[in-house]
Amino acid sequence: MRRKFQADEVLHIYQRTISGFNIFYSTEDFLVFYTIVSVYARRFGIVLLGLCQMIDHIHMLGSAGCLADLSRFVSAYTSRFVKEFNSKYGRTGPLFEKEYGSALKREAKKIRSAIAYLFNNPVEKILCARAEEYKWNYLRYYGNLVSLKGVRNYSTRLQKSVKIVQERFLKGRYLNYSMMDMIFEGLGKEEREYLTDYIIMTYFPFDARKLTSYYKSYEDMLIAINSNTGSEHDIQEHHYSKTDLAYREMISYLKNHGLEDVRSVVTMNKEDKMQLASLLKSKTSATYRQIGKFLHMEPQIGSRT
Repeated sequence: MRRKFQADEVLHIYQRTISGFNIFYSTEDFLVFYTIVSVYARRFGIVLLGLCQMIDHIHMLGSAGCLADLSRFVSAYTSRFVKEFNSKYGRTGPLFEKEYGSALKREAKKIRSAIAYLFNNPVEKILCARAEEYKWNYLRYYGNLVSLKGVRNYSTRLQKSVKIVQERFLKGRYLNYSMMDMIFEGLGKEEREYLTDYIIMTYFPFDARKLTSYYKSYEDMLIAINSNTGSEHDIQEHHYSKTDLAYREMISYLKNHGLEDVRSVVTMNKEDKMQLASLLKSKTSATYRQIGKFLHMEPQIGSRT
């Protein structure tokens, strides 16, 4: 089908992973993808209004001067993240389905509905009660809900990490996994949270003024988003009624039982994955389908309830 596009008009972009495989297991996963998108959005002149990273798919709102720029943007950040992810996890092959979905939104009412739909994805999956409580849709960062205390109050290690982030951003470079490992190494919980917020606010690629222009204010936007989950009839999604809390439950269980780097499940051999799948089914509320997506197993297990 011919993709509907109009220069500088708002598009809802949707990407899902192959077989619904999980791709965001850790803060580092979310941030690597986020900084890559931020760098390439600026490089290709994409005006981003919103981004929501779910564990197995993403939603994005934005506009481009021409369809070629949009296609290059999607291709660039997708291929770059896949290369980074595969290198980190020791896997090969694609992560995302070949074609991305997109829907053109011209009228203000439809744009507001798309805004509510994007930011409420985690609410629909029962990951939070209000849209702005989910870190990875970045809604809290559009207003004054996040403030950074002076970095001088923290360790020299954190101060060095902040400086590295500044330098990378000013050079137009994203943060890869090796960089993430370096800047987060040795930081306590509070400092890790500070650095995460700092990275998000430094790389922030969204046109907050344009997004909030569809409402009277940022506060009114929050009220509207939390009052109406929005709708999307122009993009076909794979809906699954189960809550995504099961993925958090599996991560927590594995960490509490000695698997410090949960991401290693991706490259376990088939026999070990089958044994782990049985364990997770007995110890968590996850369905076989969710376990299959979590372990990157082919549909023979992931198709079961």
